[in-house]
Amino acid sequence: MKKQAYTMIAMMICFGCLAVSAKAQCESMNSIANIPFQFTVGKTTLPAGQYALTCLNAESKLLTIRSTDREASALMLMISVQRNPSDGGKLMFHRYGTRYFFSQVWAGGESTALELPKSRAERLVELEVAGMKPKSETIALTKRR
Repeated sequence: MKKQAYTMIAMMICFGCLAVSAKAQCESMNSIANIPFQFTVGKTTLPAGQYALTCLNAESKLLTIRSTDREASALMLMISVQRNPSDGGKLMFHRYGTRYFFSQVWAGGESTALELPKSRAERLVELEVAGMKPKSETIALTKRR
């Protein structure tokens, strides 16, 4: 009985630590960025402009991207990815020809980024472009704050 109680306490402490680190990671993604091109997030195409990224739910890594004039917005369900630590905050986009798709958001100095899985629209464009053989690129924009 004692062993079960200790196990339960250890598990609660472990989950508490994970929840705190997830919340801190998500909140560190809150930022403002100037995006100089039209881009797609999931099914939503957003115009060029200044955007604010806000973490809505740390546990599910739910982010919103909204233009500062509040004309355009999109909701994103992100996943965590591990990479080499980033020097500064970045927004990453995949580019296929003239189409840009939001891909990742990095907080400065973190080894974990939040990534948006490829949407159906992005996979279709990727297949179209693959037949023409232009190279796809990943574009990184530095966050303002």
